[in-house]
Amino acid sequence: MPEFQITDLALFLVSLAACIYCVQLSRRLKSLQDTRDGLGATIMAMTKSVSAVSSATTETRNQAGELAARLSKLMKEADATCDRLEALVERADRAAPRRPAPAPARPRTTYDEPAREAAPARLSAGSEGGLEQLIDEMRARQERLKKAARNGDFLFEDDEAWVTQNHN
Repeated sequence: MPEFQITDLALFLVSLAACIYCVQLSRRLKSLQDTRDGLGATIMAMTKSVSAVSSATTETRNQAGELAARLSKLMKEADATCDRLEALVERADRAAPRRPAPAPARPRTTYDEPAREAAPARLSAGSEGGLEQLIDEMRARQERLKKAARNGDFLFEDDEAWVTQNHN
């Protein structure tokens, strides 16, 4: 019969403790990799969240580009209307007899909305009262833009539907 030394027994006990510890670590690792409750589930949820945020960012960028294009179009339209107004004022100044300038009016601190809704008017080259028509047209456009801004629905509609809805 072989003799057991104390060192053999100590080595056996240390090996047994290491095996038990390895089994315990293996169980912990499996629980971390579990896709229901562990770290795997957390990683999957984070991946889904990142992809959702990424798609939302892409949609927001696309909508911002569309809104910038609409704003640019409206700005060009406003610039064209201002140019027409300046030309009409210049033409009216040349055609009107010279009168003494009235005393400057005190600036209003608040803005009153126009009471009427005028249809857009198209000016002819030699029309009388072209300035009044242009002012009425600008007021009508201003009202349409105010309503659209209050409504907020135009932000998510396509360009053609918004243009035809608000310019007819």
